[in-house]
Amino acid sequence: MKLYQYDHCPFCVRADMVASWRNVPHEKVYLLNDDERAHYDLIGAKMVPILQFEDGKAMGESLDIVAELDGVDTGAPQLDPWDEVAPQVEALSSVNRAMNCLLFPRSVKIGLPEFATPSAVDYYTERKSGAIGISFGEALEETAAHKAEVEAALAAMPEMGLPGDRLRMGDVLVYPVLRNLTMVKDLAFPDWVRSYVDHVTALCGTHSYDDRAI
Repeated sequence: MKLYQYDHCPFCVRADMVASWRNVPHEKVYLLNDDERAHYDLIGAKMVPILQFEDGKAMGESLDIVAELDGVDTGAPQLDPWDEVAPQVEALSSVNRAMNCLLFPRSVKIGLPEFATPSAVDYYTERKSGAIGISFGEALEETAAHKAEVEAALAAMPEMGLPGDRLRMGDVLVYPVLRNLTMVKDLAFPDWVRSYVDHVTALCGTHSYDDRAI
């Protein structure tokens, strides 16, 4: 199987963390952000992640892919059932624009494979600056305000316990968002959030952005 993805995409991380944790044999393929043709050829839409099977058929939608990967017989444990994470999801959703203002302009500056060409950077910049309503330069200039908003939400967010050695469905929903915030240099994580991100990163063999944070 092939798992087409972007490194920065939280929906892609959902699939990637499950595939890695369950030891599903697969090839990771990082598409350029402006490579619309590859997406349309595979699933008829511009979205990632995309899971392609050995027969060439492919599927999209991150949670459908998670369910597919969870059903592969690898001898590894399956995901533990849903844990109630509505308060955490709601807290993060409440500061979605502030997070986007922090993450969108940083994503193109930290050496990710989906932005390996100037045209891919331009493609993403045009679309995402439109989504936040300001230029990437303006978003970076407003970093302090956006950081303060996100830090307040994190501080008020109910604590999640560590998953131990078993991945939970709730982790699939919450971890990718928290992991992406490690792009932001000196963002103040509550101790439990920092421990949670580090634990799940190690558990799933993913990576943070601490070494290149801006």
